[in-house]
Amino acid sequence: MTYGSKDEVDPDKATMSYSSEHENDLKTVSTGHMAHIEVTGKAIHHVDSHSHKNERHADVFFFRDMLRPGSMITPTIPPTNSLPTLLPRHVADSLPFSAKRLWDIVAMFAPRSLGMIRDIRWTLDTCEHPRTLPGEKAGCSTSLESLGELTTSLLGTSNVRAFSAANLPVEAPGTLALRGRYNVTAARRLSKSSEIVTCHDLKYPYAVYYCHTSNPTAAYAVTMESMERGAAPATMEALAVCHLDTSQWSLKHPFFALHNVKPGDVAVCHFLTKLSVVWVQAGEPGNAHAVAR
Repeated sequence: MTYGSKDEVDPDKATMSYSSEHENDLKTVSTGHMAHIEVTGKAIHHVDSHSHKNERHADVFFFRDMLRPGSMITPTIPPTNSLPTLLPRHVADSLPFSAKRLWDIVAMFAPRSLGMIRDIRWTLDTCEHPRTLPGEKAGCSTSLESLGELTTSLLGTSNVRAFSAANLPVEAPGTLALRGRYNVTAARRLSKSSEIVTCHDLKYPYAVYYCHTSNPTAAYAVTMESMERGAAPATMEALAVCHLDTSQWSLKHPFFALHNVKPGDVAVCHFLTKLSVVWVQAGEPGNAHAVAR
């Protein structure tokens, strides 16, 4: 997953968007899964920084100080509508996984719509041609075994810990990614190290993860309580990642335009989805009060 280089001319290469539909061919990769954050691939030029489209993109992202306990936040967390199977290696390796084999894959899994076929093609393209910033590393995993091998390779150690927002619910199709108002009651940094690997699940007939480094990064487990009566869930714990160095991000990223800041001026955060996984080096406990550090 990429946020675009500072010289990127296509602003959508620097944008992640949450969308339940394929409007304007925007993808829905989550910062983690079945209604994921998707990095858009087509050029939709964001000229007016206060346009509705820009605000929608920018709402995905927020400043780091919004994670301080006592802050009010309206989180954008794409819903998880299903739990795709994470295959064992011997099964995953027996299946075609290449854009050149797209129609074999379509014939095998019989997707119900053209949108699903586009999702499959997008996942294959993303895994075969990851777009990373300078210094970043990335790859895809199609099995349980390869997920462990990929993340330990990216972190450079086999002594790792994994975190996910397992308690977030599986929700009905059509659930909005933009949630109501929540009060942040706690934010615990998952590791003192700024070297982490984030794995986002991609839309595919079975579980496929796109894992990448984007260091320096701080990851948090954030506990929130709803400020709206009858909201569901009333309390939730979600994962958030904060990109501490945004100097290589595109100047045209909607967050910068909306808040009148430039790449490198501030850390930029976003929430992850239920099926996203954050991997850190084990033995480096985090700090419940480390939001400002």
